[in-house]
Amino acid sequence: MQILDGGRVYCFDAWQRRFVRHDAIAIDDEGCVLSLEARDAGAGVARLRLEGATVLPAFADCHVHLTDTGYFLGRRDLGAVDTYASFADAVARVPNESGIVFAGQYDDARWADNREADAEPLERFHAGARAMLARIDGHSCLVNARTLKWLSLDRSTKGVERDENGQPTGRLFLAANWAAQKQFLAAMPLAQRRNAERRAVELALSRGALHLHAQLYGFARDEYVREIDALRSLPANVYPKICEPDARLAQELGLPYVGGDVFLDGSLGSRTAALSIPYADARTCGALQLRDDELDDFFGEAELLGIGAGVHAIGDSAIDQCVRSWERVLEGQPSRSGARHFVEHFECARPEHIEACARMRIALSMQPLFDARWGGEGGMYAERLGAERMHNMNALGSIQRSGAMLCGGDDAPVCALDPLAGMQACVDHHVPEQRLSPHDALVAYTVNAAYLACVEEYTGNLMPGMNADLVVLDRDPFEHGFAACRVLETWSRGAVVYADPSGGFR
Repeated sequence: MQILDGGRVYCFDAWQRRFVRHDAIAIDDEGCVLSLEARDAGAGVARLRLEGATVLPAFADCHVHLTDTGYFLGRRDLGAVDTYASFADAVARVPNESGIVFAGQYDDARWADNREADAEPLERFHAGARAMLARIDGHSCLVNARTLKWLSLDRSTKGVERDENGQPTGRLFLAANWAAQKQFLAAMPLAQRRNAERRAVELALSRGALHLHAQLYGFARDEYVREIDALRSLPANVYPKICEPDARLAQELGLPYVGGDVFLDGSLGSRTAALSIPYADARTCGALQLRDDELDDFFGEAELLGIGAGVHAIGDSAIDQCVRSWERVLEGQPSRSGARHFVEHFECARPEHIEACARMRIALSMQPLFDARWGGEGGMYAERLGAERMHNMNALGSIQRSGAMLCGGDDAPVCALDPLAGMQACVDHHVPEQRLSPHDALVAYTVNAAYLACVEEYTGNLMPGMNADLVVLDRDPFEHGFAACRVLETWSRGAVVYADPSGGFR
């Protein structure tokens, strides 16, 4: 048994709908919370002084791509480039490992010179390699000619961009993008994949993110078992989301949920999100990727089996398709089977969509850092959608007031795997009426995230009897803000799984 005292310990009180401060936390030998009172520990108990540090429930990230997050670290991360010239320079420095060049995170919508990325630097520096660059949203990519030939995409595959002479440019989107990424990643050496996953988890734990809702797709049916086993061997708590419209597969694997990145549309950055009104900067409305009957079949089977089903829906047309399908399947009421259905992203939702999700208890897994990165005047949202539609994006405050369940994530590597930054983005939303209180922001990344993962009985809070899954911060975020805090330690079931190497309270 051990006790942490001399600081601040916060536990969520469901009656008060806020986190309540305590002065200590006692942890038993099984790694569970014994008490939040120092006097309950008794004599002779190992005591650890917090020296003014703050203890919170360990954070979750409700939408993370672990393998990509690990891959796109160091020289493979093109997120810092801000002009075409710096993009080309960064591409030249991407490492070539055994004839494979893979990098990502470029965001040409933010470049100062208003140019768009293309495959020319790949041809210039890596013509002889199998080479791919994934855009920050993952919904388009660039490949060199050698890779395009290796992919052997069927000519009827949608999303192969061609020039005025009908020749492929190397930019892929829609079905071509996903087919290319699936084939490219499947051919990566297994050791590289495992190293990437390990690096991503180490990063997550250093940010206080113990609970990771990992998006998995592109595997053969039997390979999902091996991938899930590998992820569960890592020191974080990984909740695998099989991104296939196949509830029976989830049932076979013993998972209570399925989906996540089951795509109803694409992304705003790549102009593939499905909108009811065309983009402000292009003559397109994006595109839906599933028919209504296909979506009804997916949702209907999941509800019948009691499996929570989730989809990726960003544009208002995609969200509308999703909500209308749930209205048909659930007859406008909460799940009769008790399944915890959810929608990922939910960026361009209209008020009627929010009301319907609250009424049917559809959880909303959202990424507040999207607003911090792309919202506000002069941001990508304003460019793609115009000022009026931009103002209604990522309506966190409206969702909170509706009573719908809001869960927080970062969609790493699209945004940094950093729950503290995500919670700060909730508080600082560029539209004042959409801001959350610090307490509600923390709930989204802890209590509600645990409910979405179907583990709320033993984690997500620091109530007595629950796992001692916690994070130690150097200061109190309710006083200083989340952005000012530093993670000193992350604990899983009463054991330290990350400690800040620069030192902390010990």
